[in-house]
Amino acid sequence: MKTNLSMEQVYNIAETYKEKYKLSGTIDTAAERTISKYDGFDGINGKAWLVLVSIVPTKYEADNQYTIVISDEKRVVEYIIDANGHYFSPHSKGGSGMTDEEFDAIWDDDTEE
Repeated sequence: MKTNLSMEQVYNIAETYKEKYKLSGTIDTAAERTISKYDGFDGINGKAWLVLVSIVPTKYEADNQYTIVISDEKRVVEYIIDANGHYFSPHSKGGSGMTDEEFDAIWDDDTEE
């Protein structure tokens, strides 16, 4: 699968994002499947990269990692999936999370009326 980004570029985008928004954790590039590419992913047009970030879980976190989701086409972080499986966008709305429009764009197909 041909991509616009290399694995190294994806790592740099994720690491820069972590630093900018003061996110904890470590991206272990030696670990298998830390950086993965997909033909598509929730809310992403085109190919997507998922970067796993290892953390020390607290009593409020269900897992020991979170995921940074990067659009290959836009070459930016679209959102993160926290250790509890919640979608979050520190870069949106002053860091308070996804806008209603962003959330609806991802989950619109799953909603029931």
